[in-house]
Amino acid sequence: MHRLLATALLASALPTATLAQGTPTLWDLITPDRILRSVLQSGIMALRTQADIKYGDMSIDIAAGRVTLTDVQIWPLPEWDLDGTCEIRIDRLTLRTAALDELDRLRLKLQAAGTTVPDVCLPEEPRGALAMAGLGGLDIPRLTLDVDYDVRSSGAEVELFATIKDVASAALTADFEYIWVDGRDDMEEPDPVVFLDDATLRVENLGLWSVLQNMAPPEFTNPDNAALVIEGMLGGMLAEANRDTAPADMTGDPSALTEAQRNFLDSVAASWPAFLRNPETIVIETAIDGDVYLDFELFEDDPRYVFDTLRPVVALAPASTARMLPVALLQQALGDASGMSIEDRRTVGLALVNGDGAPRNVPAGITLLADLAEAGDGTAAMALSDALATRDRDEAYRWALRAGAAGEPGATARLDRLEAEMGLAAAIALQQEVSGDASHDPAKLESIALIRDEAAMRMSGRGLARSYPIAAMWAMIGTAAGDAESADILADIDDRVRLAGAKARSAWAAHEAEASRLATEAWLGLDLPTRFRP
Repeated sequence: MHRLLATALLASALPTATLAQGTPTLWDLITPDRILRSVLQSGIMALRTQADIKYGDMSIDIAAGRVTLTDVQIWPLPEWDLDGTCEIRIDRLTLRTAALDELDRLRLKLQAAGTTVPDVCLPEEPRGALAMAGLGGLDIPRLTLDVDYDVRSSGAEVELFATIKDVASAALTADFEYIWVDGRDDMEEPDPVVFLDDATLRVENLGLWSVLQNMAPPEFTNPDNAALVIEGMLGGMLAEANRDTAPADMTGDPSALTEAQRNFLDSVAASWPAFLRNPETIVIETAIDGDVYLDFELFEDDPRYVFDTLRPVVALAPASTARMLPVALLQQALGDASGMSIEDRRTVGLALVNGDGAPRNVPAGITLLADLAEAGDGTAAMALSDALATRDRDEAYRWALRAGAAGEPGATARLDRLEAEMGLAAAIALQQEVSGDASHDPAKLESIALIRDEAAMRMSGRGLARSYPIAAMWAMIGTAAGDAESADILADIDDRVRLAGAKARSAWAAHEAEASRLATEAWLGLDLPTRFRP
């Protein structure tokens, strides 16, 4: 409080002319950027109690959830560095969280560019390994840790990436279908609940192998017999681990390998000689068929469970490379695609809009997928909506309408989010473009249940393209017949219009009048009171 009063007195004492030129005011003390900067500066000052830290500048982007420090210098003062010469330098250090408009996303991304770590900063054993490799320290051009958690699904994507100059580049990625905890038995120490979809470790040789191959026994580095040697050694280790952890009442050979363990050995035997002949990249990844539950207690005690659950395999490239499109097929798609099959158009179109299997090219992908989406391909329509969500809101909404009509998951949520941005009047106009000429099946008037279903599907946009005017028409008929759910749908539409403002109410009047006219014609022309009366 004293500081605020002092600041106020200082501001009041400044000349009027100076204030007019844009001198900071009291309001500048409480801007989000300034508050966050103060918090981060306090955190850095707290860290300085454990290590000496300096930086050149700090930039903050609240909207993007990004904080960047440049020209960072850190003196961690390890106990073996008696002279205090260990200095870690980072050209650019970036911390990312979810952007302000990403309410359902929790993200923590730490990225360092241009990091140098002299050998004196490392313990004795790593220091010795660097010396054997002829390196005086670590030069790390890029280091990334990214944990991206989706609150809606409780799924997460995790990436850890590092490149060490003249040594290696490694990327560990994992896709979790579900992550949370189970506190029903003990909330203070809840059990992790984790379902893994896939995980991949990819290591690219940038010079490390030239050092390691000179240290390894020749039988491990000769591609002509290395497969048998490696397979025998690993097979023996797995058999021993199986035997040591086998339950006392187990029948049969306790050292016998499971199918997943044999598949792992086969992949090693196939991949290792190929790597020796061309030592570029080696990959270890899971071969999971769908997401699997990870029981961490069994992970510690049962090697069979580890392999049977994760089903690891070794290869020279990740399985995802199989999705890369053949050049001839991509060239045909980008040229004259008239002779392509529907399946090929779909495959290439999805790859182009997603950037998975081909360089991203959204306009070309739209050209290939538009006809398929118009014809009812929900996956194609949703892919187009995803690609256009940040590029063309109206087009994204149109394709989401078609994706929802095909029952594609996520389409109705996309419609809701886009409607909140564009407003009700614009949304109804786009709904009319997609469904304004729709015909209505008189057979749906045979029962109140069918009428209710038509109104509900048109209201939600799942199963039929969302259309508030058409939903209102069906709901008016159901309400007149005494159906409470139909009345609730009609009341929901009325509330949306009421809260959307004068422009939306004015635009809705004509649509409501047309819905009333059609509902009345059906009511009178087909004598629905007689049909629905007991």
